[in-house]
This record gives sequence, structure tokens and C-alpha cells, in this order.
Amino acid sequence: MKWTNWIQEENETLLDLIFGCLAYSLLLEIIGLLMVPNKGSYTVGLFLGTAVAIGLGVNMAKGLEKCLAMEQSKARRSMTVRSMLRLLVMLVAALAGIKCKAISFPGVIIGILGLKISAHLHMYTNLYITKKIRRKGR
Repeated sequence: MKWTNWIQEENETLLDLIFGCLAYSLLLEIIGLLMVPNKGSYTVGLFLGTAVAIGLGVNMAKGLEKCLAMEQSKARRSMTVRSMLRLLVMLVAALAGIKCKAISFPGVIIGILGLKISAHLHMYTNLYITKKIRRKGR
């Protein structure tokens, strides 16, 4: 199954998280462009952080889907390995922001936090945006 079909048909929550990450990043990009002195570095950092956040969300959703079909001990081990892998990806992105002048460290962190913010706003994005786009619900 293609990943787009998987998102549209089976995992509405992931669609909400991705939409929330993108909307959050767009809003903070506009605010950041008005406030930061190094706009290019900030934009690259925010883009990297947002890409990492979306990748983390997809990884969590796919991992959860696979682990629900496994027995408990294998599922626990698989989720632990996936969690460590996600942590490693976040650390690599943060280190890239620290070491590379072309990538803003605050931009990376702001982008990664987009996953958390979109999870908190999931109920509202699902009710007011996603269901209306997909013509489900009210």
C-alpha cells in the first residue's frame, strides 16, 4: 500500500499530526522572519526540524501498527529500539544545528517541537480541518 493511501484511509491521526506540524512551522516561519537577524539559517533549521518531526510521527505510527500485531515481549523490544532510533535522529539534527552555521539550532528545536504542539492540537485539527477536508463528520 502506498504511504499516501495509508495516511488517508487508515491513519487519520497521523494526517492530523502532519498537518499540525506544517501549520505550526508555517506560523513560526512567518514570525521568525520578522524577528531573527539570520533569516536563511533560521529557515533551514526550521525546515530540518519540521522534516524530523514529520519523520518521527510517521515512524511512531508505523511502529505502533507493527507492534500491535506482535507478541508482547517482541513488541516491547521493537518499540524500545524504535524509541532509541528516534532519539538518535533528534540528537543528530540538534548537533547539525549546533555544528553547522547554515543551520539554526533554535530553528531545529522549534521545528521538532512542532510534533508535540500538533499532538496537543490534534483534537481541534481533526474536528475543524481534517474531517471537513475528507468530508467526514459534521
